Amino acid sequence: MNESQKIALRLVVLVLIGSLLSFVPVANSVTEKTLKLQSAFSAEDYQEQAEILVSLAEETPWWKALWESAGDAAYLAGDYDLAKIAFTHADQEGILSDQGRLKLGEVFLEAGEQDSAEDIWQDLGNNLAAVEKLANLYEDQGNYTAAVEEWQTYLSLNDNESSVDLLYHFGLITAAHEPDQALVYLDQAIDTYPEAGVISEAIRGSLSEEPAYQFMTTGQALASISEWRLASHAFEQASNLRPDYLEPWAYWGEALQHLEDPSRDPLEVLEIALDVNDRSPLANMFLGLYWQREGSHNTALDYFEKTEQAWPDHPDVYIEQGKSLAALGELEIAVEKFQQAIELNPLDGTYYSQLASFCVKYSYQVRELGLPAARLAVQFDDQDPEILDVMGQVLLDLGDEMNALKFFQRALEADLSYSPAYFHLGIVYSARENKELTIYFLQQVLLYSENLSLIDRAERLLSSYLP
Repeated sequence: MNESQKIALRLVVLVLIGSLLSFVPVANSVTEKTLKLQSAFSAEDYQEQAEILVSLAEETPWWKALWESAGDAAYLAGDYDLAKIAFTHADQEGILSDQGRLKLGEVFLEAGEQDSAEDIWQDLGNNLAAVEKLANLYEDQGNYTAAVEEWQTYLSLNDNESSVDLLYHFGLITAAHEPDQALVYLDQAIDTYPEAGVISEAIRGSLSEEPAYQFMTTGQALASISEWRLASHAFEQASNLRPDYLEPWAYWGEALQHLEDPSRDPLEVLEIALDVNDRSPLANMFLGLYWQREGSHNTALDYFEKTEQAWPDHPDVYIEQGKSLAALGELEIAVEKFQQAIELNPLDGTYYSQLASFCVKYSYQVRELGLPAARLAVQFDDQDPEILDVMGQVLLDLGDEMNALKFFQRALEADLSYSPAYFHLGIVYSARENKELTIYFLQQVLLYSENLSLIDRAERLLSSYLP
């Protein structure tokens, strides 16, 4: 709850209490309710305040301002149904303040009435907070044309004193929708957000290309920093501009799989890519990944085999084959695939780390194969948080808890937002029965992770510690 909202309501309630108690004569019921309101105010019981204020408003129809105060209290109590009734009543009376209308819009949104929320915020015109709420609403709806317009209005109303955070955020949205217009905002955010440089570099490199290629390039850059919703929008734009352009369809199908509520069936989009060219290694690779995530590993392997035929020197193909083979219980063949990937790129620690991760996951020769692989991975790249985290997992599996902790911490030193390391720290401290640190690290997973499976595991473990 917003502390300033609480303070504002306290002031209103104090005025109401003083005013109501000063009326002579006054109905006994009003006096009684006012005293109860005073008690609820002292106890900071917003639900009771709301109910009393509604009752007082009904009993004293001439005091119309009570309806908005009731709405404020209900809003703070989280009773959005009652807040909606109270704010709507005040709005119908024509006395609802702009702040109240902002909250009424939020209440409509909570009730799933997006059109009503949009209407009430639009009626507020150039109210800065209303413009911001509209921009966020349009983003959530995937209406980036309207979102960009609202954010532009917000920036102009804010006299160009917007924070770097907002400039970066707006730069990303604009990159997905109008790439060449995003540079001015991204460039102002590079010092704080190095990711802005990744996007702006991609845009500059494609400025002379046709629009479909611009969107494709920008989408790949957005995907590389896990901005999957925006990447999906960019790929969709490219696909609409050039339906015969295979790559955007393939990447769009991949991006959709990273969204909780995809706007389109990922499999349908991926199959469109395959229709453009059924021998495309990219389309086959992404379809293999799709079926792998669905748990249909035999189907995934069929697509990976087609990919291998076209990309025999591509180590990632062998890594994914190894993962699906392992899931089917073919551990020895899976190891061969991981080793093939390493042989293709023996100086890249990522592939050694993938082998080590496999060993831990399937408890397969962890000491004999996993530990040497993890050590080589760290030697090749001791700043990659995933590699450091896998090294920690190997050590933890082998019972070396102290050194495992050191590597999990090193992973976070390399990237403070690397959520798997928080999860593994939570596991360690759970085993140590350190409730405080377990809760802390698992909550960090929820704060940073976008991996739904990891979030679910963290929430299930947390549930045993929190009421």
